[in-house]
Amino acid sequence: MVTISPLSGLTAMDILQLGHNGYTSTQAWMPVQQPDQQETVFAFRLETLASPKQKTWHTSDEELAELNETIEQGHSFGAYEQGRLRGFIIGEKRDWNNTLYIAQLTVAAAERRKGIGEQLMAALITHAKQLKVRLLELETQNTNVPAVSFYKKQGFRVSGVHLKLYDPVWCPGEVAFYMTYDL
Repeated sequence: MVTISPLSGLTAMDILQLGHNGYTSTQAWMPVQQPDQQETVFAFRLETLASPKQKTWHTSDEELAELNETIEQGHSFGAYEQGRLRGFIIGEKRDWNNTLYIAQLTVAAAERRKGIGEQLMAALITHAKQLKVRLLELETQNTNVPAVSFYKKQGFRVSGVHLKLYDPVWCPGEVAFYMTYDL
């Protein structure tokens, strides 16, 4: 049985034990060209890719230190089963716009699609309501269709895009999707 409780910190071993930190997708939300006239319209069409997109993230020591600084704010949760970390969600309170930003949501590769992500998100939503923030926000990629689908299922909506956030040399075809959950 999985227990959700506040996350006090992460180690490199915690992250390694979760397995593959990334995604594989056979589809992507591709930008659709719009005529440039009197309005600006961003449209995306879900398309099947010629070959699956696989992405893996590696957490550097510097990134781990940044995550732990964010965790110290007290807005993060871990999913534990028999004392082992099976997933986590890291929230960062942003006072300037009264939001809670989801810096990272990770579930152990072997435990995905078993409801752990939903439990972590539910805990963060409950916590965010207690904080009286106006919304949850996050950023993901148009190529990470599994994540976009998950977040939509949780009640998030795409509220913005950034067509040039990612370096096309390292992340060809990727567009940033900003998603929000109104509280």
